[in-house]
Amino acid sequence: MIAGTGCGGVEDPTQSFARTAVQSHLAPVDAYDTGEVHCTGNPRPWFVERQATVVICAVRRRRDGCDWFRVDLVQRAGRVTSRVRLDTPNAGCVLPS
Repeated sequence: MIAGTGCGGVEDPTQSFARTAVQSHLAPVDAYDTGEVHCTGNPRPWFVERQATVVICAVRRRRDGCDWFRVDLVQRAGRVTSRVRLDTPNAGCVLPS
C-alpha cells in the first residue's frame, strides 16, 4: 500500500495535476503500475495553504517497492506545465508529511 499525506486521502488539485503528469510520463514504461501513483500536496504552514512548486510522487514498481519522481511545476505564459524526472529509486512507498 502507498500512503500519502493529509487527512482522509482526498487529493488536492496540485496532487491530481502532478499524479496525471507522472502517469502520462510513465505510460510507455512497463516497469511501473501507473494506477499506483500518490503525490505530496500543497504545504499548509499555520493552516495557510501555499502553492507548491515541487511535488514528489511515489510510484509502485511492478516487481516490488516504489520509486519517487519529482514533478517541477513551471508557470509559463499564464499556465502551469510540468517536468517529471526520477528523484529517488527504491525510496519506499510512504511519502513524507
